Amino acid sequence: MTTSPIGKEHHVHFTDKDIKRVEGKEHKDYPTSKTHLPDPPHVHFPPEDIARVERNHKEYPKTPLPQKPHVHFDPEDVARVEGKEHKDYPKTLLPEKQHVHFKEEDLKRKENKEHIDFPKTRMQPREKERVLKPGAVKISKEDFFMHLKILGFFGILFAFGVWYSSGDPWEELNKPKPKSLQQLYQEDIQRQLQILEPALPTDGKIQLPPEGINSDGCDLFLTESAIPQSGFGVFTTRAFEDGDVIFGQSHSLEVQGMDIPIHAMLLKQHPHFGNVQSTKNGIVAKRNIEIGEELYIDLNDMDQQFASVYFDVLHPLDPLNEDYEKADNIVNDIMEAIPYATVYETPKRKNYKQRSDRKKNPKQIPSVDAGRLFAVIKDALEEYNSKLENLLPDTTVLANSIIEKEGTAQFISNHRSVEWITKNGICLGGISYQSSCPTKQAMMEHDGGEGAFTTRSVAAGEVIATAPLYAMPVEEVPVDRNCIPAPVTGVFLCPLSFASSIQKGGGCDDGSEECSSKAANANYQWSQYNTGNQSRNDLSAHELLKNPMTGWTIDIIATRNIARNEEVFVDFSN
Repeated sequence: MTTSPIGKEHHVHFTDKDIKRVEGKEHKDYPTSKTHLPDPPHVHFPPEDIARVERNHKEYPKTPLPQKPHVHFDPEDVARVEGKEHKDYPKTLLPEKQHVHFKEEDLKRKENKEHIDFPKTRMQPREKERVLKPGAVKISKEDFFMHLKILGFFGILFAFGVWYSSGDPWEELNKPKPKSLQQLYQEDIQRQLQILEPALPTDGKIQLPPEGINSDGCDLFLTESAIPQSGFGVFTTRAFEDGDVIFGQSHSLEVQGMDIPIHAMLLKQHPHFGNVQSTKNGIVAKRNIEIGEELYIDLNDMDQQFASVYFDVLHPLDPLNEDYEKADNIVNDIMEAIPYATVYETPKRKNYKQRSDRKKNPKQIPSVDAGRLFAVIKDALEEYNSKLENLLPDTTVLANSIIEKEGTAQFISNHRSVEWITKNGICLGGISYQSSCPTKQAMMEHDGGEGAFTTRSVAAGEVIATAPLYAMPVEEVPVDRNCIPAPVTGVFLCPLSFASSIQKGGGCDDGSEECSSKAANANYQWSQYNTGNQSRNDLSAHELLKNPMTGWTIDIIATRNIARNEEVFVDFSN
């Protein structure tokens, strides 16, 4: 088939053979330009290959492979194969192994089955000594063990030193794992949401020794009041019912032209926690009083003049009702002004079944610290109104606690534990006021008068009771109130307790029964447990009379063992 160019296309010339193939329908497709392939060249095989194909092989005949060289075997190998000594292809005979001669003792060991292994000859000890290297030293067995013991001793010593210097080896394992950021975040939320109670005073004026003092049988104590920075208050360690007499009828002192019972002068007032009132029978409970409560007098039960005397003279450090209201307004205004953030309390245990419960109980917490704002306000009030300053909180958490308690007045704690009271207070109710009848004859004639009697048994040297002191000018001091001169001239100090009813006692020279019954069995002593007494030499007469509630106390100390309900006598001449 040939082609010739015709314009842009090529003319195709078919051969006669191709035309015949198309006409003879030898092929269905259109004839192509491919010509008939030439026949393969003829292969000429040698006669031996043609004979192999005709006899032994079906495939296309191939030239025979060259035969392997003939192997000539030794006669002994051929004999071994014919004798079937070996199944493998015959090999030359290996040389025989050298015969081993065993000793008789080894053979006996095998026959007696002393050893399962094949008997072996015993190795003979080397005749020649081992040649040591230059510088090597031969060590005997005894020296080797001695060096081993020394090495072990120093190893134990080193291990002990490491253990001793590093501390407890289990300490690191017992240390708690560091908290995750999620745990710290939740703790911070819980800390801001918690409601705190007022902190108990730790730096009060009453400082008892670590072992404490004997206060068995005492139920009324003098210690720091729950009203902040206001001085002493009176706490009870027993319960009283409504109408019970707490302090019996006692003497009165004249203050700004008004006669006030001495125990009414001592007690604090509170706008919400009033639980006692002053009557002609003494200080009486106006409701049920629980163990650990502070005794508060209710000003609504007193004359209006007493209220002015209370804040102006008796307790000038106590906040007014107006101060409580001002403090509440300041706290509420600041807490409303600061921004808040919404947080969710995460449950302690993961609840995989109820995932929607994880974001329950949304809470609002302050996103800024209000403590700095309160600090600025307290610094400004320090000079102008210290009573209001003492009512304000220091932190945001305390401010939230005040709001939860519905005011600063309610936030003041009216309860203390008995343990705290006995460790931080001195017995005030160790003596009571009764009729003093030293002899049977005097009892019959009713001229025994008044006296102070112990409410509990006291050993020699122990505190019977303590007595707060009230300063009065010498010209106003009553004669029969057992007042003692102050460290400054022109001022006397009168006890605000039943110590004012103690009778004078003295020495007995005649040895009569009447004389011995009125012998002195106690004395006055500046209280060594009241740190406020250290300022008694620093104040002038004007300063004492300006603040007559001095905060000083005296203790009535037993000079001998005194039984319960025994009258107390003091030798005032000493």
